[in-house]
Amino acid sequence: METITWIFVGIAIFFFIILTIKNIFNLKKTCAICLSVTLTWIILLILYSLNLFLDKIIIALLMGHTSLGLFYLWEKRAKEKFKVFRLPLLLTFIFIIYSVLEGFGFNNLIFITALWLFFLIIYLLRSKKSVGKFFNKILECCKRW
Repeated sequence: METITWIFVGIAIFFFIILTIKNIFNLKKTCAICLSVTLTWIILLILYSLNLFLDKIIIALLMGHTSLGLFYLWEKRAKEKFKVFRLPLLLTFIFIIYSVLEGFGFNNLIFITALWLFFLIIYLLRSKKSVGKFFNKILECCKRW
């Protein structure tokens, strides 16, 4: 069997184990799929660090799914006015994943920090008419249609 098939099997096994545990302990807010994918990439990352697993692509894909899941969870719970920070948050997640897999990039950190500051300024000045229009355009950009 191919490596990816084993990974799919592992995720499916984790899913059913977590689903069973979730039902036994009445853990309604736990997503079995999300936790299965997250546990899988954590195990693969440990194996990668021990040179027992070499495919960073699948690790990156699974980490990306987790980061997007966290992004959607935040988006679901965040007040509308804080959703202006979608782009910096998403890029921060990507930066973290890339740093874990490829190493820390100081230039990337500078850019992410500057982006957060830019969006923070927009957020803080949103009551001014000209900035408020731009603020609203950012909020409208990513609404689920």
